[in-house]
Amino acid sequence: MKQNNYQGALQQPTGSGFNATSTAADMIKGIDLTGKIAIVTGGNTGIGLETTKVLAAAGATVIVPARDIEKAIKNLQAEHNVELETMDLANPASIDAFAEKFMASGRPLHLLIDNAGIMWVPLRRDSHGLESQLATNYLAQFHLAARLWPALKKANGARVINDVF
Repeated sequence: MKQNNYQGALQQPTGSGFNATSTAADMIKGIDLTGKIAIVTGGNTGIGLETTKVLAAAGATVIVPARDIEKAIKNLQAEHNVELETMDLANPASIDAFAEKFMASGRPLHLLIDNAGIMWVPLRRDSHGLESQLATNYLAQFHLAARLWPALKKANGARVINDVF
């Protein structure tokens, strides 16, 4: 009989020192990100918001591109080291405009965390005619990383983390 992973039956501890009750703050404890630049898509809600807060608290400058800038301002108004920009991953021109503005700043990009995404939306298409969930959750993330590639290279050891699925 084939084994499955229901209720974590196949999972084994990794020895990392973290467990199911560990928080993002626990994981970054003792890490100084002063002078590092991070972009967190979807960084104004949910897991992205927690990610933004923890990275900023560790000293990173965190740039949060948001589709709804008013919501982003409301959710991040108390945070330091956070910059808000407008970007809609469903709109390739918006991705280009955001990336051009960041590239014009001349800054390196140490962390690109692709967190924003959509799920269970009615069938709709982006400006290229592609299904919106595929376009937003996968193709847009690649488009953004490709446009920011020179800044990622400039950081000399940057990381790109895709947690949209």
